[in-house]
Parts: sequence; structure tokens; C-alpha cells
Amino acid sequence: MKYTDAHAHVFEPGLPLANVRRYAPEYKATKEMFVNQLDSHGMQRGILIQPSFLGTDNSYMMDAIDTYPDKLYGVAVIEPNVDFDVLRELDKHNIIGIRLNLYGKEIPDLSTPVWQQCLSYIRELNWHVELHIDACVLPRLITPLLEAGVKVVVDHFGKPNIEDPLGDEGFQYLLKQGNTKRVWVKVSACYRLGGFEKGLEIAKKLLPHLLNSFGPRRLLWGSDWPHTQNESTMTYDRAYEAMNELIGSDIREDILSTSVDELIYL
Repeated sequence: MKYTDAHAHVFEPGLPLANVRRYAPEYKATKEMFVNQLDSHGMQRGILIQPSFLGTDNSYMMDAIDTYPDKLYGVAVIEPNVDFDVLRELDKHNIIGIRLNLYGKEIPDLSTPVWQQCLSYIRELNWHVELHIDACVLPRLITPLLEAGVKVVVDHFGKPNIEDPLGDEGFQYLLKQGNTKRVWVKVSACYRLGGFEKGLEIAKKLLPHLLNSFGPRRLLWGSDWPHTQNESTMTYDRAYEAMNELIGSDIREDILSTSVDELIYL
């Protein structure tokens, strides 16, 4: 059993930045700092998510993974026309998926030949595609991804409309995907659902429905460290506190360990 923080980022100032980006932090969040957080909170593994502002240059994240290959995995950002040899090389460095952070971007047409070829590579490597976008957009993405035969991970409770999260049609669509057993949902970063206190209350309402649809072995927890754009109000301790409130001891091993194993190896 290895408890896993399934969502965190590493970076530092001075790294090459993506041409199109919403922001770029001016502080360090290094591999050593993250591993220290893991160790001090009883976590044996971490999954690093390539920050959107670093674009497709995954080298800083891969260096972190190569330093701690028994502890860290990664989710990369790529262009859809990437060569398969590039993905094979990433696979050698504990990369287990790709992320589509679509905020501020055009929603891709996953039915195009370029995307279909890319998804065939993802399927062959047994990777997943991670989605970071509002729940209302999920049907346009999850359906073609499942049709392409790849595993799907949905960030941050599915990001439903915070004014009526359970009534959000996109969230209701997401709940219906539980029976596929090919979709995982991260019960992470509740503070991104309207602030920490409000977000935690929303999370408490959403979690029973997610558990009912997906079961604990298709849910993942992540700290979202270092809480970009929310650094003044969020800490790892606070994220861990929220996890303890949300995830009871009876399902903790399934969410923090078994679910991760099945995402990586099934």
C-alpha cells in the first residue's frame, strides 16, 4: 500500500514559458520541497502534473521524476501531432498520461485524424488523458476519448457550476460514466470551487454522488500543491485537512492507493 498525492506541480522562475499562458508564478516549487511535503504527510508517492504555463517542455518535471523514480510519476503536456518515439521516451520516465488544460483554449476536435492517431499512441502506452475544464464541456471530450479506448481522469470534482453543482448537466453526465470503469475523478482542490470553506461544503455534497457512481477505486486525491493563484490562502496542511474531512478511513486506502495502482497498471 502506497498512499499517493495524485496532483501537484513543480517549477521555478527562469524556465522557458509557453507562448500562450494565463499566468506564470515567480516563486519556486521544487522537487525537494514537494517530496518533503509527501514525507511529512505520510504519502509514499506523488503524481506531478505538467503546469500549463510551461507548455510542452516537460523536462523540469522529468528531472524531478528521474531524481525520485521510486516515488514520482508524471502527466505530460504534448502537441497532438507528436511522434510516437517522443511518447515512448516519456514513458521511460514514469510518464503515465497527458493533460488537456483547456481553460482559455479552443476545445479540440478529438475526431480529427491527428488526434485519433495520438490517442492510439496513448492507448498503446496504457496512459490516460486528464481533463481540466468546466463540467459543461466534459461530454464533448469524455465520449470520444472512451470511444478511442483510452482511460480518462477528470480534475477537481469535474468543476461543476458552483451555484448549482448537482444540477449541472455536465456533472450529471459525468456521474453516468462511472459504469465504464475507464473514468477516474480527482476529489482534489475543493478550494477551486468558490474558496476553501464554500468549496469544502460543495465537495461534501458532491462526494456521496461520486462514490455512488464511481466507487472509491475510481476516485483520486491530490493536494494541488503549490496551489497556484491561491498561494495566499492555501497550504499543503490545509489540503490535507480537507482530505481528512472528506475521505473516511474506510475508503482511504482505496482512494489513496488502490485507485492509483489501477490507473497506472490496469
